[in-house]
Amino acid sequence: MLRLKNIIFSIGFLFRPVTPVAVSFAFLVLTCVLLVVIIINLNESTKAYQVLLSILTGVTASLLIAIMMELYNNYRFNTKRQRELREYFRQVASYKINQSSIIETNAKDEYDSVLGSGRSYAVFSQLKDIIPNLREVLNHRDYLYRLEIEEIDDILSDYEDLVKIIWIGVLSTYMGFISGETNEAATHDDKLNADHEHMDLEGDGADAYESIDESIMDYPELFNFLKKEAMHYVEKKYEPNFYDDGPKQLESVIEKAIFYERCIFNDYFEVTDARCEFAKSMDDEEDLVSRAPLKNRKFEFRSNMISHACGNIDKAMRKLHRRVAKEPYFWVIASCKENN
Repeated sequence: MLRLKNIIFSIGFLFRPVTPVAVSFAFLVLTCVLLVVIIINLNESTKAYQVLLSILTGVTASLLIAIMMELYNNYRFNTKRQRELREYFRQVASYKINQSSIIETNAKDEYDSVLGSGRSYAVFSQLKDIIPNLREVLNHRDYLYRLEIEEIDDILSDYEDLVKIIWIGVLSTYMGFISGETNEAATHDDKLNADHEHMDLEGDGADAYESIDESIMDYPELFNFLKKEAMHYVEKKYEPNFYDDGPKQLESVIEKAIFYERCIFNDYFEVTDARCEFAKSMDDEEDLVSRAPLKNRKFEFRSNMISHACGNIDKAMRKLHRRVAKEPYFWVIASCKENN
């Protein structure tokens, strides 16, 4: 049964993409029908009959050869495409299995559940496998179909938005470390002063000042991670413009945390399906956050937007998965049923 299905999917290589073959075949049928109808109504002894018969023979032969060549080129392209995109197919084919496994494990693992739950969190957990794979496959974009490139570009765009949301919140602290402001109290005071500029969102006075306090120091694991990475960066860089390169370097630091140290984001944001659905239903950015104190609003905004980005990535990955499910050999993994 497996072998038969692989043969069927391999034969399908002949018709991918099907548009050129279908157009050529449709043109062949229409042309032949039109010429046959005209020829039937002509006398066989006339010169027009002989000419049209010759045209019919030539057009039929030419279009049949064109169709056969198109089928051959399709098969050759798709077999080579399988070899070139092997790792990409393998990763996308196993996407649903990985999703189900992470969701089930996370439901039993109280430690991971602190950061999130559901399909959106499962996507966040797989970013270390998804993103490098998709970046690499774009180097072979000549073997990707247009719809696949569009979905991959959307995934990478949503991922960049996700990184940028975290980047905005930790940039001032990270740059403070690079510039030598390693004193935690100074960093805390700088953050309070920055927050004080936004006091008009909540009102004036001491109560408002206290209500908007959010510092990276409130998240010790994240704070220590940023400090360690900043110090490592300073030790490695000796060029005069290394401070100017810091913001770009921070993107790599955040990516490292997302891929290998995601637990440091516990309490800084959470990734859930409920937040993803909430963000989808909102048209206005201000609707994505509550009218709670600024500290809580920042948490809500980060959580909603990151969950939304993960939800978009999940949707695009499912579309890619459905395409890989039609590939010979890889369909076996892709066809495994989800438990959730």
